[in-house]
Amino acid sequence: MRDTVFLSPEDERGRFPLFTTAQWTLMAIGAGLLALMLVIAYLLWRQQQRDTRQAVNRNIVATQPVPNTTPTPEPSPTPSPSNDQVMYELVKTQLMAYNPLGFSRYSFEVKDGVVTVNGEAEHQPEKDGVENILKLVTGVKSVINNLKIKPGELFAPVKLNTAEAKILDDALRREIESGGQAASVDPPQPTQAQQPKQAQQSDASALAREKASAKQREEDMALRKAAEEKLRREAEEYERRQEELRQAEAERRARAEQARLEASALRSGTVAWSGLVDGVDEVVISGSSASVRHVNGNPPREVKASFSAPIPRSPVKVALISSNGRGVISVVQQPSAANGYTTIVRVDDGAKGGDKRYEFTLRWSAQ
Repeated sequence: MRDTVFLSPEDERGRFPLFTTAQWTLMAIGAGLLALMLVIAYLLWRQQQRDTRQAVNRNIVATQPVPNTTPTPEPSPTPSPSNDQVMYELVKTQLMAYNPLGFSRYSFEVKDGVVTVNGEAEHQPEKDGVENILKLVTGVKSVINNLKIKPGELFAPVKLNTAEAKILDDALRREIESGGQAASVDPPQPTQAQQPKQAQQSDASALAREKASAKQREEDMALRKAAEEKLRREAEEYERRQEELRQAEAERRARAEQARLEASALRSGTVAWSGLVDGVDEVVISGSSASVRHVNGNPPREVKASFSAPIPRSPVKVALISSNGRGVISVVQQPSAANGYTTIVRVDDGAKGGDKRYEFTLRWSAQ
């Protein structure tokens, strides 16, 4: 028993403490503040990301160049798209320019720079042409061509664009130029009576092809001009809307500045109120309006209010300079930003019998 030590419950709690109540409270407050700071930081980060994306979109749209309306044989440069929506409009314009009559047979979507085309094509050259012209659009990474060729129309007449028609003309011209030499080796030489006829047929065929190619080039040029004109009109409309927004914002700021100057120029004013009160009523004053909030007793009658000037929506001090009535008149609320710059005056006639006329005058002054 000599080596044994007895401790009371109070001594044990004092000798072996874990955390006191104050320490637990401080730790809980610290954890709450840390969680609040993390939430605020996350919300600020989200707002910054959203503002950054909106600013980038506005800059991209605002800096889109107006396409050159001068006709050229090469495809006109297109603005660099920054998102799938802008690229979708460029792909739509390119397909309409390529095949305006068969555009309704196409359906497409753009996702992360990859264009997927679905629908039907009249023949294989049309299917290949759709893929080739979409690859020329700036920003397109790849094209997934899911167009299906209509059955039974594999050998339908082919409508070529400018580049394909030029390649075909060059190939036919080379074939015509080398046709005489090839004929001298393999087939027998035509007679003198057949030579003029064959030359006439070759010339007529070349002339027909040249006319068809020229007509195709004219049609492509007209479609390209229409697409460029549409882009120019859209750019002008966007600039017009931006100018209207800038003018509206400038007018709003001018009105706000004028109101601020007028409010700062007027430093003080008075408010007079009168009415028959039998009970307790509160007069709520804001700007140039005064309303009565009935608390108890009979509703007030013959209420009148007049303002030498509206109370501005800015920090002012309101004081009761005169009052008349058998009860108590007091200012119970001063105007501030927290209450929307509203003044409340209480008229207390609850201890009296019958209504009585009350009058008071307030003076407000800018702080």
